[in-house]
Amino acid sequence: MESREDLARYLIGLAEQIRDGHLAPENVVTSDFVDSAGRWTRSMEGFFENVIGEPVPETPDWALIAAIFRAALVYE
Repeated sequence: MESREDLARYLIGLAEQIRDGHLAPENVVTSDFVDSAGRWTRSMEGFFENVIGEPVPETPDWALIAAIFRAALVYE
């Protein structure tokens, strides 16, 4: 992955694989959670600008991924 959009596409695709039965999650709502994370990733500019006070990093790192999943838990 080289960009935030790559990460968003990956997460949304992962959710589709779970929904379609190609991957078996331990939690039956995992696809919704992963989909939520992907969609939040795609539109997180406002959060970063208004809450973090910085622009969104273009290259995802583990700190960004952790922030995405924390947000998906809170805003789902």
